[in-house]
Amino acid sequence: MQKPNSLISIIIPIYKVEPYLRRCLNSIVNQTYTNLEIILVDDGSPDSCPQICDEYAVKDNRIIVIHKRNGGLSDARNAGLNICKGEYISFVDSDDWVDEKYIEILLELAIKENADIAIGENIQTNDICNKPNNISKIQIYSSKEALYHLFSQDHIAFTISCGKLYRKELFSNLHFPIGKYHEDEYTTYILFYHSKKIVYTNCILYYYFRHSNSITGSRHPWDVLEVFEQRYLFFKDKNEKDLLPLLIVPLCWQLLCAYWFESNKTPIKAKKHLSDFQKYTQEESFSQVPLFHKFFLKIFSKFPFLYILCRKLPFHIRKEF
Repeated sequence: MQKPNSLISIIIPIYKVEPYLRRCLNSIVNQTYTNLEIILVDDGSPDSCPQICDEYAVKDNRIIVIHKRNGGLSDARNAGLNICKGEYISFVDSDDWVDEKYIEILLELAIKENADIAIGENIQTNDICNKPNNISKIQIYSSKEALYHLFSQDHIAFTISCGKLYRKELFSNLHFPIGKYHEDEYTTYILFYHSKKIVYTNCILYYYFRHSNSITGSRHPWDVLEVFEQRYLFFKDKNEKDLLPLLIVPLCWQLLCAYWFESNKTPIKAKKHLSDFQKYTQEESFSQVPLFHKFFLKIFSKFPFLYILCRKLPFHIRKEF
């Protein structure tokens, strides 16, 4: 295979990550693959991050710095998407870091397999030492196969936007939703749907650093409720009937969880969640869900107070609910 020379755009949103930013940027500028456009989006950071960005830009002419008013992670990523020129795009969060062969490995896989998305495995760690990146497994997915994997496996490498290499055309009509938590869950399924082929390697290329200020540390029932409903309606509209049973189960559980959460706080909102929950248990796709889920969800739709009682049981008893 001819050695690739495609321009790769790496978009890094930056906000209040001063203790971690140099670690992230060093891992990017020292990539073994060098034909990079490195877009640093200073999202109105109030610490020394803007100065650090400018410092790195002076030293490396591949770096472009955008200074903008704070608009959140999605807005910062979108600012990078609006100016990037690469044939492929990758997102890296500014408190994380990547293996030195991150781009090299993903690009070679994308070109070799003619894939629209290349996915590397990640690890959650605070250890700055990189792990060996010997590739022991490569998996090729069609669009539908990748969606099945996304919806049926608790596999963070498939869910998050980072740790991947995307063909730029996938973002022609897609940007990240402004003001939403878990913005990755609003976009990943759409990107998979519009891809013809996706390649995955279990080689650890992305180092995911979760700290006390990470927004992923807090997760309320309504944070993901909207996206669960959006993705169900998206594939219902596309008439993807074989995917709907996978999507309606988490949607129903999330509606039920939201009902429980609101039941003692906002009765009107709780009543709406319960009404929506009961509506979805009447959908045609609900008849195809696994018996275990169907049995309990049907009971809880008729007697929601039983679900509230279950939530009060010790965790090891109620963990299935």
